[in-house]
Amino acid sequence: MTEKTKLTKTGINAIISPFRWIILIGIVYFIASGTIETIRAWLYIGFHIIGSLVGSFLLIKKTPELLNQRGKIQEGTKKWDKTVILTYFLFAIIITPLVAGLDSRFKISSLPFYYTFIGMGLYFLSLVFSLWPMLHNPFFEGTVRIQKDKNHKVVDTGPYRIVRHPGYLGMLFGSLPLPFAFGSIYSFIPVSIMIFLIFMRTFYEDKTLQNELGGYKEYSQKVKYCLIPFLW
Repeated sequence: MTEKTKLTKTGINAIISPFRWIILIGIVYFIASGTIETIRAWLYIGFHIIGSLVGSFLLIKKTPELLNQRGKIQEGTKKWDKTVILTYFLFAIIITPLVAGLDSRFKISSLPFYYTFIGMGLYFLSLVFSLWPMLHNPFFEGTVRIQKDKNHKVVDTGPYRIVRHPGYLGMLFGSLPLPFAFGSIYSFIPVSIMIFLIFMRTFYEDKTLQNELGGYKEYSQKVKYCLIPFLW
């Protein structure tokens, strides 16, 4: 790796964030459930860590400069996005595993063990649709802003030929695994709020780009679907 593409502290922070999230999710779940002897939870956590390791290796090799940008909230980030993303991660990292753990502790609802593999499959899809856009889009930061400092322009290659916000499609897939993996029907309740937040964030980011990024309106006429092919 050249000096030009050396990871900074913020880049390292971007790399370790997924590991912190899954560790915190596990801690919340195990405390709420009252036991650490839940094989399906350990299976999913292990799969998530392996996926994060693979993703980290790929991004370090291919897009270190983007990692350096993604490791912190950049100047110019829209205020509404800070609220949306913080609320999303509150539900993703704390509330959903908390509900799933309490559901398991009090045996209110359950899903068969094989649903764990559905959760793992959904996580794999989220990984694909998170990494793929990053490999094509040097402006794929963690928050919404017009990156005037980086000569922000429209990207229309790779997954951006299919939908305008493929990263949010990855986020959508990434919101779904926990209820399946941890076997909790009730945890679909906070997940439904997370999904609503993704749709809301997609809508407002698209509106921001339509109004503030040159060439985006023309791009949106060429790529008609915002998030889900053939639906929206």
